[in-house]
Amino acid sequence: MPRKGLFRIGALAVAAAATVVAASGTASASVAPTPVIADAACQALELTKTIDGHDHMFVDPTVDKSDCYYLIVDANNGDTVYNTMSPAGDQPQPDGVYDGPGVRLWVEVDDPGVAHAIGPVN
Repeated sequence: MPRKGLFRIGALAVAAAATVVAASGTASASVAPTPVIADAACQALELTKTIDGHDHMFVDPTVDKSDCYYLIVDANNGDTVYNTMSPAGDQPQPDGVYDGPGVRLWVEVDDPGVAHAIGPVN
């Protein structure tokens, strides 16, 4: 292969590596958003983002037409670690609930006295 071709390949490799390094400093989804639907009035997305190398869980209400509760629950002991009635997205801000090694969480959506739903354990 000519020297000019090697330089082009090398330049492309450096550019690709720089893109990966630059992107790794931002929060990215580590688990795709999963719908958690209690009923037609109370719905949310369960999602995790990678922050500082570890997963953090968020609840993102998508439908709030009742007295909806949005919770993040510790699957290891059943304790509620986050609870809100706010319809604001990507809660809790700014960094969610730590969901790193050994931690197992799920999102729960509750329409009191009507219905509730639990998302997958992450």
